[in-house]
Amino acid sequence: MNVRDADRKTRLADAAIEVVGTGGVRALTHRAVDTRAGLPQGTCSYHFPSRAALLTAALTRIAALDLADAAAGSPAGSRGGDLGGDLGVLLAAWAGPQATRTRARFMLMLDPQARAELGDSADTLAGGFVRRATELFGSEDRARLAIALVDGLLLDELTRGALTGEQRAARLAAIREILTVGQ
Repeated sequence: MNVRDADRKTRLADAAIEVVGTGGVRALTHRAVDTRAGLPQGTCSYHFPSRAALLTAALTRIAALDLADAAAGSPAGSRGGDLGGDLGVLLAAWAGPQATRTRARFMLMLDPQARAELGDSADTLAGGFVRRATELFGSEDRARLAIALVDGLLLDELTRGALTGEQRAARLAAIREILTVGQ
């Protein structure tokens, strides 16, 4: 694949994320993605001929971006060794500037038709997060707990509204306490 095709595929995947994150899974059509990406009609169908391929591209892109954020410790790339602080930065970004991407991830993972079309790729991508979190937390059980906490907090903030700095600080203190019990 040449660079131009790779760039177009990334642009189309980003547009698909925007479509799903703002309009839901049912809004995802090849035409809607072409329009959102500002590309000629038919471009999305050429690169992703099936809906399953388009869904997989969107979820794969979400996973790559989220893993890059997590690996960096924050969207800005700072890594201070403060897990609670790093989680706080990630939560603020994923519920703030990256909220559309987060909503798209939840929608793709929860929509039964999308899950059926994604097949094993959704579980494979989720497994990447579990492996990364297991490295950080030392056990798969603690990793899954941390992921569940983060997902729950994100879902709460996306559905109820943004937190104040004080509310987020209180949540992070609780997360630190939960994740350090028994260490």
